[in-house]
Parts: sequence; structure tokens; C-alpha cells
Amino acid sequence: MGMNKWMGRLLAIITTVVVIAGCTKEFEADLPDTDPGTPGNSKKLSKISYDDGSYMSIQYNAEGKPIKITDLQKSSSGDDTNIYTLTYNGDKLLEMKATDGTKYRYTYTGANVTKVEVLSPNDVVIAYYTYVYQDGRLVRTDAYGSIAGPISNTPTMRFDLAYYSNGNIKSMTTWYQDYTSGVLEKSDVYEIETYDTKRNTSLLFENNPYIPLLLKVPNNPLTEKHYDKAGQQYATLTHTYTYDNQGNPLTRKTVIKETGMADEISTTTFEY
Repeated sequence: MGMNKWMGRLLAIITTVVVIAGCTKEFEADLPDTDPGTPGNSKKLSKISYDDGSYMSIQYNAEGKPIKITDLQKSSSGDDTNIYTLTYNGDKLLEMKATDGTKYRYTYTGANVTKVEVLSPNDVVIAYYTYVYQDGRLVRTDAYGSIAGPISNTPTMRFDLAYYSNGNIKSMTTWYQDYTSGVLEKSDVYEIETYDTKRNTSLLFENNPYIPLLLKVPNNPLTEKHYDKAGQQYATLTHTYTYDNQGNPLTRKTVIKETGMADEISTTTFEY
């Protein structure tokens, strides 16, 4: 999944969903990098390391915008490394290019990204995503793709987001197309019940690499509950953190309790 090893499955999904990098307060593009609760806190996240040896490193330009993201994923078959380079026009991200030549191009309406096209190395559009906003927040992502043949003219995936009043994500509902009927069917509901009061520095990058800067949340998730399409809960996630003296997360321990499964525990480390 690249760039998706993070806050358990929800954020892994949000990640996939909002598919597409560093990206929520509306997530407003103008969400300040400085936490108003800790004046002068302008540290930039430089590396996220996972306990299986995978990591993501970030480089910035003089304006503080990410311009290079190196994503190394460990697996039993060996290392898989992707390097993403980002190109801007002023404050707007225009294009992100992956190691294999795949490109992601962005269309804006005002300050909001409203469409992202995924292009093959020979510049053929192979998928695209559209985004809907309400009150300045991203509330829906529709994904258009193809298993074979032309890109579908109806969404193959949909992700609906709801928020707390402070801009933190409250829930996400996922929908996937039934390829027989062509109808979008509800799949899962992911709820984040509680957050800490510290500055979130990682969602911007732990999101799927297609849209950096689209999705920021003010704080760090503490508890999640996951439900199937019938409304039955099947998993609970808890996250605990350590912080530096400015409130930036240094480590995150995640415990996943899933019905019928042994508990899963993972630790993520953040460097600045």
C-alpha cells in the first residue's frame, strides 16, 4: 500500500481513500504549520519509521513544502522503494511523479483540489479521483478506474467523511462497486471516537501518496471502532503517544483488537 502503514486500518483506509499524499482539516490548504497552542512550534516531520523496518522520509524546499518523499516498504520478498517528486506553482501542487514514471496531476477550484488524474509513464490517464467539499472540508472522494477496458464513467469506490466541529475526522464510510450490478454498496464504517490535544504531524504523509497537503487533522487519534456494513463492530484500535517538549508526537503505539483474531501491536517512530 505504500504510505499507508499507519493508524491502524482506518487511517490506512483514509489513506487509501483520500487516496491519493500528504494530505484534512478540510482540511484546509491554509491550515497553519504552527500549532497555536505552542507558539514557535514549526518543526517539520522528516521521517516516519515502522517496527518492521519500513520508513518514509521527507525533504522540503525553502518555503517548507515537501518536494521529495522516499517510501521504503519491507516485505518477505524484499524491499520496495518508491521516490515521489513534487512540483508546485506557487502554493499549489501541480504534479507528483513516482519512480516508475507514474504521474499524479491536480485540478483546482479555488484553493481546493477537485480532481486528481493518475497517468501512466506514457501519459495515458489510467484512473482519476474527484473531491467534494462542504463548509471548507472534504466530505466525499469518488474513485474512477478500470479492471479492463476504458475507465468507468461511474465511481468504482466512494469514501464519505464526517467531522467533529474542530476539524478532526469523526467517521468514514466506504463504498465499493459491485461489478455485476455496477451499484455502489456500503462496505465499512470507521469511527474515531477520541483524539488527544496535541498537534498531528503525520497524517499529511501517512495518507496515500496521491495528494499531499489535501488532508490534515489538528490532533492525533486515540480510539477507533470499526463496523461492517450491517453495523456490527468487528475491531477496536487504541493509540498511545510520547511527545517532545513542544507536543510533537515522537512515538505511537497501536493495539488492534479484532473479533476472532489475536491482538496486533505496532510502534511507529517520528523524527523532525
